[in-house]
Amino acid sequence: MKFVIIIGHGDCCIAHRVFSGILRSDVTCTSCGFTSTTFEPCMDISLDLDVGDNTPFGVANTKPHVRNGERGFAGMTSKVSTLMRCLERFTRAERLDAEQKFFCERCDERQESLKQMSIRRLPLVSCFHIKRFEHSAVKKVSRKVDHCLQFPFSLDMAPYLSSSILRSRYGNRIFPAEASDADAVSELSSEFEIFAVITHSGKLEAGHYVTYLRLNNHWYKCDDAWVTRVEEHTVRTSQAYMLFYVQKTLYYKACERAAAV
Repeated sequence: MKFVIIIGHGDCCIAHRVFSGILRSDVTCTSCGFTSTTFEPCMDISLDLDVGDNTPFGVANTKPHVRNGERGFAGMTSKVSTLMRCLERFTRAERLDAEQKFFCERCDERQESLKQMSIRRLPLVSCFHIKRFEHSAVKKVSRKVDHCLQFPFSLDMAPYLSSSILRSRYGNRIFPAEASDADAVSELSSEFEIFAVITHSGKLEAGHYVTYLRLNNHWYKCDDAWVTRVEEHTVRTSQAYMLFYVQKTLYYKACERAAAV
């Protein structure tokens, strides 16, 4: 049995119709298995950098490498994350600590629980915010995270959808609440294409933002009043702060219209 709450909707304006998706949050009691499910709209997804088992920060990697079909970061620090690992971490089940005990309606008391996020409905444009600024209330310090991030130009969001997460959790068992999640994504493809990257250079106290835009498979650097054409390698090795992906069918339609002008 599930307890479902739906918070708001994303159809109030053009910005919401383009950028708004719906996230699903499942909190499961580890004692009895009761799950509380909530849905809420989101305009972007904030992702923690997951650097895996790379070498310590600050060690230079002077040789180019290729991983998962993506060229690496020659001459840059070797603590590297990937967008896919960040999304996997975002949708991974996590145990809530003792201070966040979940009130289980079935047990009628607070219990330890597992929380798992997933994407119930994809937007037309997916925006990913990379958490490059850390603030520690305990240590009372703030810092910028300079780890490199590898990101694909073509991205399949299927593994991070609620339908995929639920299938992995329950197998072939389908419940009414889960069936509705499959319907939520059937109207849109899970295939996306990158079209914009916002970068940040500098430190926490002072820095500079630059935007890279993709048009007809050419990249352009927008730096204040200057717009210049750049190579793909420049974008791949930039310090991404925000990534924008559009539905692949819409991207190619836009390219076709631009080419016809």
